[in-house]
Amino acid sequence: MERQSPKLNIVLTRKHATDLRTTWHTVYSIRGLLMPNSLMPTQWVPPPENKLKCNVDAALFVDGAGFAAVIRDHNGSFVAAKKGRLGSERDPYVAEALAVSATLTWLKEQNFNNILLESDCLNLCNAFISGSVDFSYVGLIVKQCQSIAKDIESISVSHVKRSANCVAHELARATGSMSGSEV
Repeated sequence: MERQSPKLNIVLTRKHATDLRTTWHTVYSIRGLLMPNSLMPTQWVPPPENKLKCNVDAALFVDGAGFAAVIRDHNGSFVAAKKGRLGSERDPYVAEALAVSATLTWLKEQNFNNILLESDCLNLCNAFISGSVDFSYVGLIVKQCQSIAKDIESISVSHVKRSANCVAHELARATGSMSGSEV
C-alpha cells in the first residue's frame, strides 16, 4: 500500500470538506431550508393581514427549562401569550422541540389558525419542514409537532434570528422563577 505525504492528505481533506459544504448548501437551498444570513430579518416583521405570527422560544435554567409563545397580528399588536416550564430538561434542542410542541398544543386548544410560527432554532425548523424520518428523541417530538400542526388550519414554521424573536426569548427567560404554566 502506497503511503501519501502529510501535505497531500491535508490538501485532499480540505477539498473533501469543501465538496461536502457545497453539497450541503445545494441540498438545503433546493429544499428551501437554507436562507442566507444576509436575507434573514434582524428584527420582528409583522405577518400579512390575514395571518397571526407566533414567536416561540425555550430557555434553560439550573433546575430545568421554560418556554414562551407570543402571538401578534399584522399591526404588531399583542393577541395572546403563553409561558410555562418544561420540567427538568437540560438539552437545548430538546427544550426547543418541547416548546414548539407545547405551543402547537396551546394554539390547537385555543382554535388559533392562519399562523406563522417562528423559532430561532434552525435545526428544529429544518427538521419540521423536511419531513425526513428521524427516530431520535428529538425526531419523535418533531413528528408529534407535525401531527399536532395537521389539526391547525394553515400553519407554517420558519426560522428567524434571535434578534427577531426577542419578545418570546425574554418571556421564556422570565419563566425561570415560576412553576407551572400561564396564559
